[in-house]
Amino acid sequence: MHEALPPPIHRSLAVRIAAWWRGGSFTAVIAMSARASSQLALLGVTLVATRTLAPADFGVFAIAAAFLTLSRTMLYTGPFEYVLKAPEADSATVASAGLVANVIVALGWVLLLCGCGLAAPFVFRGSGVALLLFCLAPSNLLAALAGWEEAMLLRGQQVRRYYAITVITEIAAGLGAAVLLLMGWGLWALVAQVYARLAIFIVAYRAVLVLPRLARPSAQETWRVLAWSWSRYGSVMVGFLANYSGDLLLGAVFSPAASGLYRAGNRVVSALADMFVQPAGLLVTTGLAAERARGRAGDGSWLRLSGLFGALCWPALAGLAVVADEIAPVMLGPAWAGAGPIIAVFCVARMAALPIAVASAVLVIEDRQHRVLWVQSVAAVATAALTLALASHGPIAAALATTLVALGWALALGVAARQAGAVAGAALGDLARLVLWPTLATLGLAWGARLVALHWHLNPGQTLAVVIPVGLAGWALSLHAVRRPFRAGLAALSARQA
Repeated sequence: MHEALPPPIHRSLAVRIAAWWRGGSFTAVIAMSARASSQLALLGVTLVATRTLAPADFGVFAIAAAFLTLSRTMLYTGPFEYVLKAPEADSATVASAGLVANVIVALGWVLLLCGCGLAAPFVFRGSGVALLLFCLAPSNLLAALAGWEEAMLLRGQQVRRYYAITVITEIAAGLGAAVLLLMGWGLWALVAQVYARLAIFIVAYRAVLVLPRLARPSAQETWRVLAWSWSRYGSVMVGFLANYSGDLLLGAVFSPAASGLYRAGNRVVSALADMFVQPAGLLVTTGLAAERARGRAGDGSWLRLSGLFGALCWPALAGLAVVADEIAPVMLGPAWAGAGPIIAVFCVARMAALPIAVASAVLVIEDRQHRVLWVQSVAAVATAALTLALASHGPIAAALATTLVALGWALALGVAARQAGAVAGAALGDLARLVLWPTLATLGLAWGARLVALHWHLNPGQTLAVVIPVGLAGWALSLHAVRRPFRAGLAALSARQA
């Protein structure tokens, strides 16, 4: 007796679910969830750290972590990328050479970070930065192995496993650090998080990774990998200067406490902005690349996508800027009230991050990546120079320097994208209305509600309870005025996911 077939509607639903599971949409959802979970885990650790550490102690870790971030980026840039792109026929040879090259780079960074530790007492106040650098430097050896395993995993197209491991690891390491902070471990909790995160990655990657039979490492192939990697390290240095000039210069010119306020304020804003900026850049890049691969002219859907993310991102940042003085003591703790103005200034800087990400994607797809690197290099030098000039005036001035450069950076890339012929004037008008109306409505009503709260002498928690709903109501009401381009953005997002 044959088994009864499910009703047609159930078969249709099952087919759709199976296609969604197998297709790229589910992978995109996993990727965005992984990004959000990483940001939330990092923000959670930051919030616990700010409530258990003094600004000066947190600043010491921020300075040491800046150097560590540079070394990590190097390990995930040169040999890592070379292993990913190597031809299948050379996979065994390149895999061995890539592992050896990554270990060589890691050893170099262990020595460099120890050298920075020896110099730290002469640059930064106190010995805390030096001690942390000495403790964190050996972690690069673990990072070399974890990075190589990650490259081999992605080379095998095991993207979903990679993202699943990322989510689990970030949450587990973050929870462990938070527990240790609450137990009174202080800065050592953050050091333990660094090592625990890498250990989990190494074990988890190896558990799912099927490695080929590795060839004996070739000195000639290893040198080829290292020689190719040098061309990528310049871009890494440029990005590092643009992102961490404020932390280092404030620690050297002002104090580690100033660096702590600067980094904590930046982290709060980035956790919110990156939930929109990173997916926007990803979807615009993949959409334009697919259109170009099929030989089609752009239909402007990337502009509608950008407007949709802008209508979400900019109002959220505008509302955060309005309540920055209340958010700082409520989220970070009373000792961090001085981070409020820094958060407000960084909200403007992160608004510029959205057009930077989108315009960069457009220029890269249009084969104008050299323009992106040129603008990025100028922005990095300008950030370092302007921050150095203003660092003696404190973290707010340093944040203002970063913001001014970010605005110029966004303008330069936007003009370059316009010159590339990828932007139409009429489409720009729709984009401006879709982004500006919700932003201005949210900003106006939220600011009015905050003035009322100040008049009533409400405490920070009560002020947030009044301002946030009013700001959300202003954003929701403004959507009626831009309902046509907003629906077009949603349609573009649905089509891109399909």
